[in-house]
Amino acid sequence: MSEHSNRVAVVTGASRGLGLAIVKKLASEGFDIAACSRSRSDRLETVMAAYPGIRFFVLHLDDADAIKTCAQNIFREYARIDALVNVAGVAAGGLFTMTKIDDMKSIFDINYFHQILFTQYIVKKMMRTKSGSIVNIASTTGSRADAGTLAYGGSKAALIHATGVMATELGPFGIRVNAISPAVVETDMATTMDDQAKALLDARSALSGKIKPEDVADLVSFLVSQNASKMTGQTLRLDRGLH
Repeated sequence: MSEHSNRVAVVTGASRGLGLAIVKKLASEGFDIAACSRSRSDRLETVMAAYPGIRFFVLHLDDADAIKTCAQNIFREYARIDALVNVAGVAAGGLFTMTKIDDMKSIFDINYFHQILFTQYIVKKMMRTKSGSIVNIASTTGSRADAGTLAYGGSKAALIHATGVMATELGPFGIRVNAISPAVVETDMATTMDDQAKALLDARSALSGKIKPEDVADLVSFLVSQNASKMTGQTLRLDRGLH
């Protein structure tokens, strides 16, 4: 029997890309999954059919009231929550001089402020059981100063900082908080990135090849397992040795 049997994981951005790969990975290891997204996708439906322990919950990260409703619906379904993986987010690019402040605020709402709000709700269940693991999906743009990453990279930098703060404050409750910072992952979101920028990242990487959603899912699986029981406050770079 898997060490994850009868454990519950909440995964946002679950309908596609990274989120879907993480849902599939954790479900295959015995987790019951609260799969959160704006809507179901055909790919998520296929995975749900294969793993009956997956339940779908509507989550709109651009709406604070909807976030509270989603958390309440999850609480009605599960008595405990063992893991939270914050995956959902929006991609954005634009030079500093061309970036509108209102656009930045919208990006920060989804990629940072409302991620924190959702985590504040979900972590209450973990605090009651004095256990749990939170994994925030950040980005290498959060620790680099590449042109065109002001808004997106800034929101991910804030999430990386929050990871450390949450680890410090939640450690006494037995809750671990870590982040994963991938470089470009082969998902639908990656198709929005400029080809020249992708080529430059390839040239700066020590390792060849592509980062797959399954690579991130494998790392999430490790972080929420007992194998990482002494790890917290860490940001793990999955970037092929980007320099």
